Amino acid sequence: MRIQEASALHERLLANRRSHRQAEHQLAVLLAEMTDRRLFTELGYASVFDYADRVLDLPARQARDLIRIGRHLPDFPALAAALADGQLGWTKAREIVSVATTDTEAAWVERATAVSSRVLEQQVACARVGELPPDAATEPERGPERRRVVLDMQASDLQVLRQALGLMRAQMGVDAAEVEDGVLVAALAQQFLHHQSEPADPATGERYRFVIQDCPGCGDTHGAVDNVSDTVVAEAACDAEVIDMRPGPSQGHSSRVIAPVLRKKLLNRAQWRCEVPGCCSMLWLDIHHLLARADGGGNEPRNLVVLCYGHHRAVHAGGLALERASHDRLTVTHRNGDSRRGPPLAAT
Repeated sequence: MRIQEASALHERLLANRRSHRQAEHQLAVLLAEMTDRRLFTELGYASVFDYADRVLDLPARQARDLIRIGRHLPDFPALAAALADGQLGWTKAREIVSVATTDTEAAWVERATAVSSRVLEQQVACARVGELPPDAATEPERGPERRRVVLDMQASDLQVLRQALGLMRAQMGVDAAEVEDGVLVAALAQQFLHHQSEPADPATGERYRFVIQDCPGCGDTHGAVDNVSDTVVAEAACDAEVIDMRPGPSQGHSSRVIAPVLRKKLLNRAQWRCEVPGCCSMLWLDIHHLLARADGGGNEPRNLVVLCYGHHRAVHAGGLALERASHDRLTVTHRNGDSRRGPPLAAT
């Protein structure tokens, strides 16, 4: 008798859980429409997050994730079907949209239905955008290049931090899917350090340094970058100081990927600010190769653009794509397909 009661209650719980997930799917779709059409202003709210908080009792972060999910659903039919059917909830969908593309979303949905949210989060953390899920038999490990930081602060201080991050995103013209909070917090720290020291000469302002050294035990020549992500390595390869510590007459010799004279010319062309249309950042500027050096790109001015810290990370993380089109205009394409074309770049 008790086993029958337990089974009946179990089935009711499953049915309610499925209905709850289906409601989350509708919430994501409707919030995305409310945001994109800016209909919250017709109801007297300053932002969709204000509306979500006051009317729907949704925290800003959850509302932001639901909106991002809703915007991706038209391009991700497998994910949309899984959400509509109640197979997946919004937390798993949030992980999927951060790494999947139209070619890989079906595989990620299949994986998400087979593993727990925690395992899915670990597997997403180990994958780059566009990659298929890792081998299910392989235990995922979060790479040492990422660290989770938990801050205990007053609610008023948290609000200040959120406002600062929101303003930075607004100035850069990006959303949370393209530049994560950690990148912006690091940028704030860099700006503080900049103001506490003598202004750096932009001609020698590389943020990265490669050290090349020999390993006597294994005979390999390598750099001390094994504990950073491929994204950061690609960033550094664009614009870094290289120090050769291998034994020999050149030991200690340093060179730069971008020559100081060329750096000054590029910064002058960019009017000493990020060249992404709409961005006004003038601190911690990097030189970026449109065609990567590893793919044959050189240091010709046409192949180089000046980017701020946040936009440079977004490009190498796959959130933004840059192209120098006709008339020397820089075209910026976001992950959601939106694109902007800037004014003609000045001559170098």
